[in-house]
Amino acid sequence: MLSRGHNQGLMALIRECTVLLAAAVLAVLIACFSSAQIPKNDAAEVTQSEYEVFSVYIAHYFAGKAAKERTGLAVSQIIITDTTEYDQSEIEEDMPWEEMQKFLRKEVPSLQSATIRNFRQMSLSQANLQERFNLPLPYQLVAGSTLGSIIHDIADWPEYYKQYPGAQGFLTLSRIGFSPDRTQAFFYASNNCGGKCATGSFTVAEKHGTRWVVVKEMIVWVS
Repeated sequence: MLSRGHNQGLMALIRECTVLLAAAVLAVLIACFSSAQIPKNDAAEVTQSEYEVFSVYIAHYFAGKAAKERTGLAVSQIIITDTTEYDQSEIEEDMPWEEMQKFLRKEVPSLQSATIRNFRQMSLSQANLQERFNLPLPYQLVAGSTLGSIIHDIADWPEYYKQYPGAQGFLTLSRIGFSPDRTQAFFYASNNCGGKCATGSFTVAEKHGTRWVVVKEMIVWVS
């Protein structure tokens, strides 16, 4: 039989172990709850399909004769903001999203509702772009903070072009929404180039075999 002193020591040890076990269980529960409440951002990395669509779009509108007609500039390099972006409040300020969808579907009847929904979901997050574009011209990825340090108002554009000669301005891309079968793509892009050549647009592309083809670009603002 254990003495009273031994009993007290044993009880103290049991209480200590119980406290430690409870703390461990609580920590596990908190971790599980947190992971359940905070959805994982599985779409944080830009996919290869997105780079393929972006590359086709940029080559179509910002290289060669098309670039000169669009920007008034002889383009010899492409400047792209290094992070995807879609400022929903600013872009949809003049046209609520419900009306915007009607406009987009009218312009491109083949645009699927599922593709639009996926775009809305994808555009909630930003992602860093990498040098995985396939373009007919040299290109650079430039941080938004770098661009902001150069351009404060319209008078600063000559300095910008001194630092990035032959650029088309700078292009900012959103994430891309895809149809369930991954054969239709939908995204937003803006190109700022100074003066009155800046544009913001939605673009629909479709995959024909192994190739992506631009179906239509719908410009929603011009500056």
